[in-house]
Amino acid sequence: MFENFDLKNPMHFLKLTLTIFLSAFLILDIQAQNITRGPYLQMMSPSSTRIRFRTDSDSKPSIIIGKSPKSLTRTIKQTSNTKEHELLIDSLTSNTRYYYQIVTPTQTLGDSTYFFQTAPAKGAKTKFSFWSTGDMYPGQPQLDVYEGFKKFIGNKYTNMYLTVGDNVYAGASDNDFQTNFFQVYQNGPILKQSALFPSAGNHDYDVSSRHQDDPSIAYFQNFTLPKKGELNGIPSNYEAYYSFDYGNTHFICLDSHAWGDDNMRLFDGPSEQLNWLKKDLAANKQDWTVVFFHYPPYTKGTYDSDSNQGANAELYNLRNILVPIFDQYHVDVVLTGHSHIFERSKPLKGLIGTSADFNPAINWPQSSTGKYDGSENSCPYIFDANDFSKHGTVYIVNGVGGGYGTPRPDGPHVAMAYSKPNTNGSFFVEIENNRFDAKFIDASGSVLDQFTIFKNLKLKPITDLTLDYGKSVDLTASWIGQYNWSTNQTSVSISVNPTTSTSYLVSDPQKCFSEKYNVTVSAPLGTAEFNEIPFDHLTIYNLQGQFIQEISHPGKVNAELMHNIPQGSYILRIVYNQQEKVLKLIN
Repeated sequence: MFENFDLKNPMHFLKLTLTIFLSAFLILDIQAQNITRGPYLQMMSPSSTRIRFRTDSDSKPSIIIGKSPKSLTRTIKQTSNTKEHELLIDSLTSNTRYYYQIVTPTQTLGDSTYFFQTAPAKGAKTKFSFWSTGDMYPGQPQLDVYEGFKKFIGNKYTNMYLTVGDNVYAGASDNDFQTNFFQVYQNGPILKQSALFPSAGNHDYDVSSRHQDDPSIAYFQNFTLPKKGELNGIPSNYEAYYSFDYGNTHFICLDSHAWGDDNMRLFDGPSEQLNWLKKDLAANKQDWTVVFFHYPPYTKGTYDSDSNQGANAELYNLRNILVPIFDQYHVDVVLTGHSHIFERSKPLKGLIGTSADFNPAINWPQSSTGKYDGSENSCPYIFDANDFSKHGTVYIVNGVGGGYGTPRPDGPHVAMAYSKPNTNGSFFVEIENNRFDAKFIDASGSVLDQFTIFKNLKLKPITDLTLDYGKSVDLTASWIGQYNWSTNQTSVSISVNPTTSTSYLVSDPQKCFSEKYNVTVSAPLGTAEFNEIPFDHLTIYNLQGQFIQEISHPGKVNAELMHNIPQGSYILRIVYNQQEKVLKLIN
């Protein structure tokens, strides 16, 4: 390309130098446009999501999506030239999986593991799941907790990832988030597949103003959260605390540490955040309510909620303020961290004071462990929205996402059904219709604790049915789970065709639920002889109910038709002129 250049000519030499310089600049500029963070999913709704990521230089990347990894048919282009990227993917179908790739001038990122699933429609009772971690102190234990969850979950999809604060520890700078949060959890499925909804802890405000929504704080720079009620719920106008709906569940994230614009913290007393919480709970009509934040109202781990001294006083005061509100609005589950231990209560209500004030007869409306694993006294907790006498809130302390400390010598807390010190782990939940299942998973992927709640479970009383001879009926159990029928079948529904009156029993393997169906079989209407009985459809059974023959075209019951059937007695189901009757026939 340079054969016509005369290097002794000053103008030619200048043109050549500029050409080489510009080419080198363009090459370096293109080579620099690599993805250094992400992707991670924000603001997941039934019809849209936002995909955030970062490149090492300004660029205008695109995202291509589709319902198959081999058919990415839609392109979303970014118009601005930036390093921080947030592309809105809208016009999507609810509860649907979409695959995607990120395309920069020098890189295409994405394969069959890059996908997300949109949220179910509001109120939909579709099954979904979320994973939760708290206090992710950096180091090998943090990595082990994530690996343990991946071992536990296998190829099952996790819809959401919720954090309960202290997402980082080493100063809460952007570099801290990059190294100890994004680079950890983007190594696997969770960030690129699951909708991320974080909450802030005290360490997320380290070396900062400790003021909610301060734009200089890395936490608020790195996350896009539904402060304007974009995902339902009352708008909070702050990313520090917010709410959203997912399927039939209402989620509320609180900030239990920092100051609001009213110069109040959540544990200080009446505040803007507290007023918003009450309004949001009062407006909530969802089946389930889950609240998540950092400071626990009850703990005997590395903090003591019974003490009103020092840093413990924040927890002490928080309990006095929040628990009456949770009781009033019948919050189902509260997830917290901060105290480096795993603790889980039974359904709890009315305990405003310390452990010394705990009275199980009053504060535990249900006595079961709730583990629902067949062990003694382990049947599920039962909540009834029409009778709150047995309702309570299950409190979780999950501050072991990266480290643990020495628990209190006077632990465990008396209100806790399960307490596990000196163990790292994470928390996993599945919600389907009126069933809520939760598990604590250690770094090996083992389940150390679990509980199940059923809400508004309506077990049938003894059901009496009458059935014409030769007909069948479907029987269906009333709960979501596992089933043992007296017929040795294990499906939720069975079809039965008894020839005599029969009772059918179904129970769960743990013997917590059972239902009985009494099916009375009506005798045939009469005994028929060969007298030219017309039919449009005919089915013949023996007296034991076994199928003999079916004729699906019009005809007549006569000697000619019965000639090839051995002598004996039979049951005939005759359909004629859209009417049905059952007769006993002696051949």
